[in-house]
Amino acid sequence: MVREIEKTDVQEAFKKIGKKIAERRKSLRKKFPGVSKKLNINIEYLKYIEEGKVDKIPDHVPAKGFVKTYARMLNVDIENELNIVEQNLEIGQRKRNSNVSVKQNPKENFFYFIIIFIFLLSLLYLINLNDSKDISDSNFFGINNKIDLVINKKIFS
Repeated sequence: MVREIEKTDVQEAFKKIGKKIAERRKSLRKKFPGVSKKLNINIEYLKYIEEGKVDKIPDHVPAKGFVKTYARMLNVDIENELNIVEQNLEIGQRKRNSNVSVKQNPKENFFYFIIIFIFLLSLLYLINLNDSKDISDSNFFGINNKIDLVINKKIFS
C-alpha cells in the first residue's frame, strides 16, 4: 500500500511537470520535431514527458535527465515537482535497502568457524610436515654424506 502511494505521488508529480512543459511549449509555438532536433531527444519520449508517462520511457534512457533538459530549454520551473520525485525515490530506495537485511544464524556461524579452524590446523600440519621433509631431503641428495666425507678426509689425512 505504501509503495502504491509513493508510485502515485511520483506519477502525479510527472503529470504536473508534463502539463507545465506542454503548456509552455504550446505558448512558445514550438513543434515536436524542432524541439527533438535541438535537444536530441526522440519525439516519442517528448510526448511521454508531456503526458506524464515517463514510466513508458525505456529503462536504459535517462528519463529524469530528459525531463530536466526539456524543462530547462523551455524555462519551466519544475523544482518542486522534482523534489517530490526525488524524495519518494529516496524513500523507496531506503525501504528496499532495509528489507535486504542479513540474518545471522549462530549455528551457521559456529559451523563456519569450525571449518576455518580445521583448515588452518591442516595448513599448519602441512607446513610442519614440509619443514621436516626439508631436513630429510638434504640427506637424500647426499649433501650431508659429502660433508661427512670431506670432514673425514681432513681429519684422517
